[in-house]
Amino acid sequence: MSDKITLKESYLGISTSAWKVILGFSLFRLILAMILPLTPQEAYYWSWSRDLALSYFDHPPLASYSIWLTTLIFGQTIFGIKLAAVLWYLGMNIIWASIIQEMFNNSRQTFWTLLALNASIVFELYGFVITPDTPLLFAWSATIYALWKLVQTDSCRWWYVAGLFMGLAWLGKYSGIMLIPSVLLFTIVSKHQRKWLLTPHPYMGVMLAIVVFSPVLIWNAQHDWISFAFQGSERASGMGHWKVKHFGELLGSQLFILSPYLFVVVFATLIRYGRRLFSGLEDKILLLLSSGLVTTVFFTAVSFRSLVKMNWLAPAYWSFIILGIYYLFQYPHRFNRMRMGIFSSIVFLGIGISVVAIPNVPLGEGNTWSGWKQAAHDVKGLQDSLKNEGQNPFIFSTNYKASSLLKFYLPNQPRTYAQDIIGKHALQFDIWPKDEVLKGRTALLVVDNRREYRFKSKKITPYFDDVKKVRTITIENFGKLVRKIDIYQCSNYQGID
Repeated sequence: MSDKITLKESYLGISTSAWKVILGFSLFRLILAMILPLTPQEAYYWSWSRDLALSYFDHPPLASYSIWLTTLIFGQTIFGIKLAAVLWYLGMNIIWASIIQEMFNNSRQTFWTLLALNASIVFELYGFVITPDTPLLFAWSATIYALWKLVQTDSCRWWYVAGLFMGLAWLGKYSGIMLIPSVLLFTIVSKHQRKWLLTPHPYMGVMLAIVVFSPVLIWNAQHDWISFAFQGSERASGMGHWKVKHFGELLGSQLFILSPYLFVVVFATLIRYGRRLFSGLEDKILLLLSSGLVTTVFFTAVSFRSLVKMNWLAPAYWSFIILGIYYLFQYPHRFNRMRMGIFSSIVFLGIGISVVAIPNVPLGEGNTWSGWKQAAHDVKGLQDSLKNEGQNPFIFSTNYKASSLLKFYLPNQPRTYAQDIIGKHALQFDIWPKDEVLKGRTALLVVDNRREYRFKSKKITPYFDDVKKVRTITIENFGKLVRKIDIYQCSNYQGID
């Protein structure tokens, strides 16, 4: 039976079996968006959406713009926030299916490749947790798809489509800049595409990307280029001496977010095709390889001198997985092993999501979300009591993520403050103006027992006349402590210089 699809068997050129994967996982993500808690990072990016700007301190604005849109329609709710991720990933899966089907014209391969892509934790996580990585991955995939259309049609207009999506990738996250060397590598190495380097179209495409990205440039010009300093020179200056430790941590984290089987597929694909980079590979193979190769090599090199966060390599993996499954389909005797490997990844993913879905799961430092709704409830009660006494307390925490969670869960979602109150850098909280007078007022400080957030009296007491604990919230489950949150009443804020 032929694996090629006919018009009656497809919609938008995608087979019905592939659509089942796309829509099935999208429905799964919708359900997760309804039942899973809000993460601190999501609360932080949501807080940006409540104060729309051309850009923000640590990331470009696209994720928050999409949160603004979905919460405008579905309300300031957890589902309204997470829906932004679901929609980005629906679009990305459609792009993936189109790339796979058009490149290899095998509906069976498209089905199994999509299943593999959606079976990894890294590509499932950002499908229901909205962060800058979510629009970045969509726009990165769309850029590569536009270049594939360029290969197919030899029409210069696709350089401008690629430039448009490249600019969107930059609006998603600064690491989208890695698309430039990735595209350049493909164009130089491909004997059929390097001709474009002698035309204005690739360069005009980049100029279009810069125009799309211009809101971030304008905002940074107005704020002394602080985002570029934070993400560029400050990170570079923070690199230490050569350390194998960070490389080992990178390998462990990638094994987890991909699943053991897909980690092997990605690694084998990188070696198998990477060593043949200059040996005349087909353009479709070379394009997929170039999409992930530069990012992988760059961050792997960085990992020998600095910590590389587990999500930084995510844009590299989807094209490697597509290449890996394509290779396995060339050897029918490996199909059963491949199928078992993908199913093992689905089980690995299911276990991971099931653990997170357990209310108040005791994960130690790994549980970042439990207890904050209760904390906001208690803070509101204490705030009302102080108001009845004629005071006007403000609320802050010693971490910007906790402050964002408090803002979300407090009734009417009022302004909260972070460690900027005590003279510490608090990212976007440093940028937002303090429109109200805080000096002389009482504050309610909320801290939890995780290492990075713990209360350190010597950092708080210099800014107040008196600091006393007024409430402790203890969250337990399965006989273990999940979270301990302390609330302090801090009298007569002295302000900072």
